[in-house]
Amino acid sequence: ENVRTDLMVDPRSKALVLNGKPGHLQFYSLQRDKLLFNLDIVQQEYIHESGLEQFEVVKAAFDGSGSWLATVEERNPKAAEVEVNLKLWAFDEQTQSFVLNTTISAPHEARITAMCFDQAASSRTTMLLSCSRDGHFKAWQLALPAHTDDEGPSWSCDFVGAYHDLVPECCCFSADGSLLAVSFQEVVTVWSPSSWELLVTLSQPPGDIRDLCFGRLSCSKYLLGSTTNKLLCCWNLLTCSLEWSTSTDVSLLLTDPLSENMAAFCLQDRSTDLFVFKPSEPRPLFSQKAVCSGRVTRAVFAPREAMLESCEESSQWLNRSQLYFLTSLMDLLTFSTKAEEERLMASSKQLVIDDSVAMTPFYLLLGKHRHQQPETEEQASGPSAERPAVPQSSAAVRELLQTPAHVLPSTSFLCSMFVQSLLISVTDTREENNLSEEEMDHEKEEEEASDEEMEPRVTRPEDALSDRPEMESVAPALTKAQVRELRRVSKLDHSWLAGLLDS
Repeated sequence: ENVRTDLMVDPRSKALVLNGKPGHLQFYSLQRDKLLFNLDIVQQEYIHESGLEQFEVVKAAFDGSGSWLATVEERNPKAAEVEVNLKLWAFDEQTQSFVLNTTISAPHEARITAMCFDQAASSRTTMLLSCSRDGHFKAWQLALPAHTDDEGPSWSCDFVGAYHDLVPECCCFSADGSLLAVSFQEVVTVWSPSSWELLVTLSQPPGDIRDLCFGRLSCSKYLLGSTTNKLLCCWNLLTCSLEWSTSTDVSLLLTDPLSENMAAFCLQDRSTDLFVFKPSEPRPLFSQKAVCSGRVTRAVFAPREAMLESCEESSQWLNRSQLYFLTSLMDLLTFSTKAEEERLMASSKQLVIDDSVAMTPFYLLLGKHRHQQPETEEQASGPSAERPAVPQSSAAVRELLQTPAHVLPSTSFLCSMFVQSLLISVTDTREENNLSEEEMDHEKEEEEASDEEMEPRVTRPEDALSDRPEMESVAPALTKAQVRELRRVSKLDHSWLAGLLDS
């Protein structure tokens, strides 16, 4: 019902990760449209009781390689302070899942507002940053075991930072990990993670920072932030000045990790507009009005398995990554190119009914079977229609076994169809056997009748020899086909011949 975490992409499995069952994170495959598994974060039994305060997963983040997962869980008892746990999970190659490595109870004195990893591949150590409403941000660093006898790597706090007792709201690392940006309400601070020196502070008109993003690749010198007073700002870090700004209500700002592109979801007249742009260019690469109703607060760029080669300028921003976003109605939507749509349409033409309704697994099981029943009945009712070949296996049974259980109708609805599909082959076999027996009996009757009718007219070899001893050879016996032809000729009406003779 409520997604507290951001939409994330697991760097290893390329799965979409977000809140799942209570106290879990779900890993959902975008390519196969399938839930891979649920990871138990809270590791406590969930009690289904209204009004009972239990731990919930509110934050999560992956490092650049997918080797570490950080999660934040909190519980807010009515008569006590908020309980917060920070957990670090290591990926296990044997089990192909995440295993709990470190649990930090009460990492901050208040709720955690933001959390991010240093995604730079060149970083010597893995670093996690967390911001809290207590006015501090903390840098957690992964330390390798000092001795070989130690169990494994562990996490510890490396630095605690603050700025004039303001509350830090957002944080992000630059692409190369050399800079760290932390927003304290309406002030943006830039730090050096190597020395933890405050490099510069950036200010803007009143309004708290809502999102903060560094540019990528050729736009890495830019830092962008959206504010609560409907303003989008772009700072140039080389000159430490405001490059440009525009007035718009940006509900979500995010960057594509594989290109210079950035996406801004803007709320306008109770609907959300999308703008895709580069920080260095004033003209958007792509824009679409009213992509959905309501506010968009969760989105992610998912890397593609294979890069596209779109020639259209308006869709080139989708060549490397695909944008997914979650609406207020919990609908997961995405953008695709025309080439992808044509390819999907070409592959799904055979799965379309009347060119308008898609063939779902439910239709494969029921609709197609019902559609073929009237045709079969019409063919069977025709006087000269030939019976179709008996199928070797039932399509209904095959679809029943291959269709996922969560899309199947109730068992009572499928029972009669399932039983009927099992009886089809038996009925057809009996009918064919009856037909073959009737044909054989009919042929025997015809042969006997033909023998009786043709017996006086056929001379046996023994009689011919006794009557005509002078004949050296005997005429051959007639075949069954000749006997049938003679029988047919004998039944013809020869009255017209008598009329000719009389005349």
